[in-house]
Amino acid sequence: MGDDYAPEPEDFTPNQHPDIWYLVAGRSALIGLFCLVPQNRVCWEVHVALLPFSKTKERWEAARGLAPWLAQNTPCKRLVASVPSNNWPAIVYGTHGMGMRYVGRHERAFMKEGQLQDLVILGRSIGG
Repeated sequence: MGDDYAPEPEDFTPNQHPDIWYLVAGRSALIGLFCLVPQNRVCWEVHVALLPFSKTKERWEAARGLAPWLAQNTPCKRLVASVPSNNWPAIVYGTHGMGMRYVGRHERAFMKEGQLQDLVILGRSIGG
């Protein structure tokens, strides 16, 4: 996970900024987490990290539960994500799982394995 400039896994340190939310995904067992980074008070960017052994049903359940939870527990009114254009599983998870829609594209904005890739921008409204 990450671009060509991400640190090695053993050197990674989670951002400790007090505005960032880390939500555990999974009802009966840990299957991953959602990292939510407010871009401003009402627009939050989601980053998803799911464990490889997690079951498909659990993944979809976590995805569908995120927006209602955010609506009840946070000031978030808009959820966005920027996904590398070749990461189809993440695009499908965002669109079909989390109910996000394609809203745009940042061309050549992500470096992976020495190749510039587009970032697909997904978004959805939260609550009313």
